[in-house]
Formats: sequence, C-alpha cells, structure tokens
Amino acid sequence: MARRINSTNNELVPPATVGTYFWAIVRGVACSGAVSICGAVLVSLVQLIGGWNIVGAGLFQVFSHISMAAGGFLAARATQRNGWLVGGMVGILFILAMNWLAAGSVNLAGIDQADALRLGAGFIMGAVGGIIGVNF
Repeated sequence: MARRINSTNNELVPPATVGTYFWAIVRGVACSGAVSICGAVLVSLVQLIGGWNIVGAGLFQVFSHISMAAGGFLAARATQRNGWLVGGMVGILFILAMNWLAAGSVNLAGIDQADALRLGAGFIMGAVGGIIGVNF
C-alpha cells in the first residue's frame, strides 16, 4: 500500500480500483466542462460590457487549458495515485468531448497534425494538473 507523503500521521491510501479511476476521470471531465463554461461566460461578459474585441486573443483556449488542469487536479485528488496518467486521460477525453459536441462526431480516423498537437497539449495540461493534485 502507498502512503501519503504530506500526511502527518502516515495514513494508508485506500486501494484504487477500476471503478475508482473511471469515476474520477468522469468527474474530472465534468469539472473541466464546468470550468470551461464559466470561463467562456466570463470572457463573453468582459467582451460585452467592456466592448473589447478579444476574439483573436485566444482567451477561450486559455480557459480551456486551465479547465483541463483543474479537471486533472480533481481526478488525481480522488484517486490519490498516478496523477499524471489520470490527469492526462482527463485532458484527452475533454478535448474529444468538446470535438464531439462541436462537430457531432469524434472521427478518430481523420486525425491530422493539428488535432494530434491539440490532444498532446490536452494530455500535458491534464497531467500537470494531476501531478499537482496528487502531490498537494
């Protein structure tokens, strides 16, 4: 059994099962969606109230990456181990879910270089959130 490093009484971490990982990843993707929606509403309100033209600035992508890290953090906190893997899966599944909602299909057979780069960035952002979630 693994032990938590930052715990003062050196308590044991409960054993992780497939169900633990599955529900942690589902909750992480849902958290990523919620943070992404809140970020989109916030950016839209700033654009509406301030009259700024921030469409070209890429702020929606910034909130999307922050949301993947937040989802990876939450999923890793739930599993308490393998934060990079759990967070990375949250990032990849979040991007696939957003593509599915935007285009109506996932279409993994037609992945080009830009899609692979997006999936890689999603994995990295989710993994960073997962590493932070396990260690802090």
